[in-house]
Amino acid sequence: MKKWKATVLLAIVLVITAILTVVSFARFPVGTKDFNGFLGAIETEYDLSGGTAYTLTLDKDNVEDVKDVKEVIDTLKNRLNLLGYENYSVKAIKDVDEAVEDYDIRIETRGKVNKYGEIDKSALAQDIAVVAAYGELKFFGGTSESPTEEILKDGKVVADASYGGTQPYGTTTYYLINITFTDYGYNGIKELMGSGNYYLSIYLGDEPLTGTKGLSISASTFAKTYSLTTEAGESSARQFALQMKSGGLAYKYNVSGGEDVSSPLGENIGTKSIIALGVLILAVIAAMFVFDKKYGVVSCLSMILFTNLYLAMLVAIPNIKVSFGGIIGVALAIMLVADGLFITSKRIKEEFARGKTVKSSVRTGYKRSILPILGSTGVAAVLALILLAFTGGAVKNFAIIFVIGAALSLITTLLIARMFTSLILPLAEYKESFFGVKIAANAADGTAEGKGE
Repeated sequence: MKKWKATVLLAIVLVITAILTVVSFARFPVGTKDFNGFLGAIETEYDLSGGTAYTLTLDKDNVEDVKDVKEVIDTLKNRLNLLGYENYSVKAIKDVDEAVEDYDIRIETRGKVNKYGEIDKSALAQDIAVVAAYGELKFFGGTSESPTEEILKDGKVVADASYGGTQPYGTTTYYLINITFTDYGYNGIKELMGSGNYYLSIYLGDEPLTGTKGLSISASTFAKTYSLTTEAGESSARQFALQMKSGGLAYKYNVSGGEDVSSPLGENIGTKSIIALGVLILAVIAAMFVFDKKYGVVSCLSMILFTNLYLAMLVAIPNIKVSFGGIIGVALAIMLVADGLFITSKRIKEEFARGKTVKSSVRTGYKRSILPILGSTGVAAVLALILLAFTGGAVKNFAIIFVIGAALSLITTLLIARMFTSLILPLAEYKESFFGVKIAANAADGTAEGKGE
């Protein structure tokens, strides 16, 4: 490549990299709002940023004492998972001054971000109320819009229920709830409804889940697995599916609280984690300059662009939240990039040792580095995908964040670093000193090969 052309292209790439860096880290006003950069826009989980705490206190009118508080806690955790929460704390607490067997239960988690980019505490409070709801499912059916006759009292009616995603219709978005009835429930409703329209009202204890009017069910479309729709939003659809699937708790609790709490890992753990990652990146860059001399500038620019792209992906991909497990995933992805850059540099130097020219050493070195980089990245990504498939919580968050980083590490080591090398080498006049090595003497004729081909 001509020197002037490489200079122009490198300048363009550096300007783009600088703009991405500003967009990633800087905070500045945009109109009436502040832009916090990609780093500030990343959603974090409860274990990094803290959250909101609620206390469940056993109601005085509860019919029986709690036999196994661990079972209640496991049920609450399962319900939080079904509503999409993966990072939380649920634990039993007891006043040491009271000789009672019944424990209060404390739930701490971080609310979901609404469309305005703010933590929606009201939605969180509603989710907690649904998770702690008490009572059994009751079904009322009939031909009137608000049926009052209780039906299906002798067995389990619903086998399973789940949130089914969205279904756009014109300008309206509907949210699906898939309900699978038991044989008893399906046959009972089918027999009662006959051949016409039928209305079904569902209650959890004394609270109506279907509103003041029942659900209209047509005999021609009713099936054992039946999809209901709502316009109320994803949160309401998930809540309804949860209550249909598992009913309410066997014990009646009163929910109180809603106060902010700090991270269980300590104050400012999120900021400290970011600083630690920054130090790691700087350490990797410094090591590359020590090992690769002037060629370390390629590793430096590649790592900067990798970091910018990583932050952008964590913002752009929907429903990505970073927990402490995710921080570990980012750190390992950074080391994966460093390993790939080190492998490439080593392969290039090995070609120099064979007496090849600069151009030939670079071309062959990058070619020989492809398989080992693919191998190490592939093995790590497969292990992360296995964790993603079989785990949850912080481990699952680690797997998701790391897989994203592994994909970007391949792009960085095989494409971005190669691009910077191709643009910078003409400016270095293809000198072997740029790599901190000397061309080996040719064993065949005792002469040193030139720098060009």
